[in-house]
Amino acid sequence: MKARTEAPLDQTLTEFIIDEQRKVPHATGNFTAVVNDIRIACKRIANLVGKGSLVDLAGKAGSINVQGEDQAKLDIVSDEIFYRTHVRSGTLAGMVSEEIDDVRTIPAEYPRGRYLLAYDPLDGSSNIDVNVSVGSIFSVLLDPNEA
Repeated sequence: MKARTEAPLDQTLTEFIIDEQRKVPHATGNFTAVVNDIRIACKRIANLVGKGSLVDLAGKAGSINVQGEDQAKLDIVSDEIFYRTHVRSGTLAGMVSEEIDDVRTIPAEYPRGRYLLAYDPLDGSSNIDVNVSVGSIFSVLLDPNEA
C-alpha cells in the first residue's frame, strides 16, 4: 500500500479534481471546468449568506418556486449567481434550477458544451432567518444529444 504524502484535508477541491482528471486519458478538462465554476458559485453564495441582512437579502421575495415554496431573496440571487457563473463557460448545453420553471439553454452568442447542470442553488433557504445550515445541491450530466 502506497503511503499518502499529504493529509486529505490539505488537498483542495480543485487539486483533487485535477488529480482525478489526469487519470482519464481522454479528459478534455471541461468537466473540471464545470466543477470549478460550481465551486466559484458556491463561494459567492456563501459570502452573501454570511452577510444576509447587511446586504438586504434576508426574508421572502414574494414569489413561488417550481416546488410551490416561497422564495427567499437569497434563493433568487443564488440562482442568478449559478446561471451567470456558468452561462459563458462553453462547458454547458443547458441548466435547470429549482427556482426557475423552464430549462435554461445557452444563448446562441455563447459557446455550447456537452454537459447539463441541474441545481438547487440554496437548499434549506427557509431556514436562513433562524440561522440553520443551508447548502447548494447539484448534478452534472452528459447532454444525451451529445453522446
